[in-house]
Formats: sequence, structure tokens, C-alpha cells
Amino acid sequence: MTIQTLLGTVAVTLLLATTVQAGNLDLAMSEVFPREHATYIGYESIEREDIPVTSSVDRKYLIVDFRLASGRQSTEQLQASVHQACMALLKNRELIHDLSESGYDMVAVAFDRRSQFDCL
Repeated sequence: MTIQTLLGTVAVTLLLATTVQAGNLDLAMSEVFPREHATYIGYESIEREDIPVTSSVDRKYLIVDFRLASGRQSTEQLQASVHQACMALLKNRELIHDLSESGYDMVAVAFDRRSQFDCL
């Protein structure tokens, strides 16, 4: 087996693993809230290249994005929504394992373009 073949195989394996993980994440998050409360928009993977890999600071994290159907919520309602989204993530052990194996240090949820809330 040549190096090029090996690298191609690794690239395909990583692509398939990422696709499976993304599918699991999309499926899990699309079912967190009823449509009349909030809609799952998607996620964004952030990797801070400026932070050394050996640093204890979070380098790679995921933002899971929702949009509220009713616009703004009270602080208590927003906290309940954050809790509900985060618990849906945390209870999904397979998804947490997959994210951890993929190098994610943190997951946050967002309900608008201004704020995000850390889950883990």
C-alpha cells in the first residue's frame, strides 16, 4: 500500500466519521424543541488555530444554533431553553463520545446571533 493510498483511505474514513457524527447531531438537535418554540438551524465547528494544541485552553468547540419562534424570551424562559438543549446533548452519551473523540473541548448553544451559552 502506498502512502497516497493510505492517506486517501484515512481521508475517506475521517469524512465518513464526520458525516455520521453530523447526522447524529442534526437528528438529536432537531427533536429538542417543538417547532412552535424553537427551530434547530444547524451547528458550526470552531477551531482556534492560534491556541497551541498543548494548551489547557479550549481549542475546538461546537456551537449548536436554534432560533426562537417567539423572538425574545424572559431570562427564566431562556435559561430553561438553554437547559433543555444542553441536557439533550449531555444525555446522548454516544454523541458526547463521538464529539470528544473528534477533539471537541466544548459545546455551546445559541438562540440568536448575539449570545451563546456553554453546555460543557
